[in-house]
Amino acid sequence: MSLIRSPKKQQQPPPEEEEEEEPPSPISFLPEEIFIDIIARVPRSYHHTLSQVSKRFRSLVTSPELYERRSFFGNVEQCLYVAISKDQTSDIHWFTLSRKGNENRLVHVSSLPPMPLHGSYVSIGSNIFVIGGFCDWKITSSVTLIDCRSHVAQSLPDMPKAVAYSVTEVIDKKIYVIGGSDTRRSPMKSPSRSLMVFDTEIVSWKLKMRPDWELGKRWFSSVVIDGKIYMRTYYNSFVYDPRDKSCDRDEVLHSKEWCNACVIDDVLYYYDVKGKCIRGYDPKVRVWGVVKGLDGLLPEGCCWSNAVSYNDGKMALFLQKDEIWCAEITVEKREGGEIWGKVEWCDVVLGGNFHIMGCVAVTV
Repeated sequence: MSLIRSPKKQQQPPPEEEEEEEPPSPISFLPEEIFIDIIARVPRSYHHTLSQVSKRFRSLVTSPELYERRSFFGNVEQCLYVAISKDQTSDIHWFTLSRKGNENRLVHVSSLPPMPLHGSYVSIGSNIFVIGGFCDWKITSSVTLIDCRSHVAQSLPDMPKAVAYSVTEVIDKKIYVIGGSDTRRSPMKSPSRSLMVFDTEIVSWKLKMRPDWELGKRWFSSVVIDGKIYMRTYYNSFVYDPRDKSCDRDEVLHSKEWCNACVIDDVLYYYDVKGKCIRGYDPKVRVWGVVKGLDGLLPEGCCWSNAVSYNDGKMALFLQKDEIWCAEITVEKREGGEIWGKVEWCDVVLGGNFHIMGCVAVTV
C-alpha cells in the first residue's frame, strides 16, 4: 500500500465581485455658502479630523470665510497651544489641546516649522507671537507670528536687541519684552536691563534701558494684573506699571516661589510642586491663600507645572511626570476670601519624555 497520497485538487477561489463605487456624498453638491454654514457650527476640536476627509475640507477649515461665519454665529472659542521640546535642548514644536468627548490629548501641529528654544510666547486674538530665543544655540532677535486659524507662520521685524529667557507680556496690544539673556555665555547669569516694546498695530519696536533694574538677575516668570506686570527674579518680585514707568518691590508676593502662573479675576495662581497645592495671591489685599477642595484629585510626584487661564475663568494646569498631565480646574472665591477649586477633568495628554516650555490661549 503506497503511503504517497495523490495531490488534492486545488479549489479555485470564487471570482471576485466587482466593487461598486460609493456614490458621492450629497453634501458635496451643496452650494459653497451652505457648506460653510454647516462646517462653521462644528467645534474646532473636530477640524483636524475634517481636514483628512478631502482636499476641499482641508482647504475649508483654514479659510478666512469659515472663521467669519463662526464669528457671525458666535461660535468663537479659546484653544490652548503648547510649546514642547523633547529634551529642553532641541527646537520647539507646537501642539494644541484636542478635546473630543471624554478624550483629551495634545496633537502636534505638523504644518508649523520648529521654533527657537527658550523664546517667549504671547497671544493676541488668534495669533501667537514667538519672540527671541536660541537658534542652534545662537541667540536670535527674530520674531515670528503664527496664525492659529490657518497654522501659517510669518516673520515680523526683528527686535532691536537679541535676547532669550525674557519675560514677555501683552497690555493694550503692545508686547513688553523685559530682560532676558543677551549673551551666549552664561545665559542664566547675564540678563539684560533692556525693555523692548512692540506696537502690534503700527508694527514698530522701541528699546529702552532700565539702569535701576538689578544686574545679574534673570527674570523667571511674569503675569499681568490690572495693567501692571508682576515679575519675579530669584531674589525679588517686582510690579512694573507701564503707565508711570514705576517698578516697585513686592516682598509678600516674593514670599512664595511662584512660577509659570496664570491670572483669573485679578488673582495670581500657580501650582506649588513642593507643597502639592495650588496657591493664589490677591494683590488688592496682598495675601496668599491655598485653593481648597483639590486634595487627592491631582497626580502626585510632579516635578514641574504650568498654568494658563482660558474659557471664561477656567484654569488649564499642565503637570510633568513621566508623561504630561493636564487638569481643567474651575476656581471660585467664596465669602471670607476662601478660594475653592473644582477639577472638571484630569488626564494624561501626552506620553513620553517631553517638556512643556510654554502655553498660551488663543481665540479662534
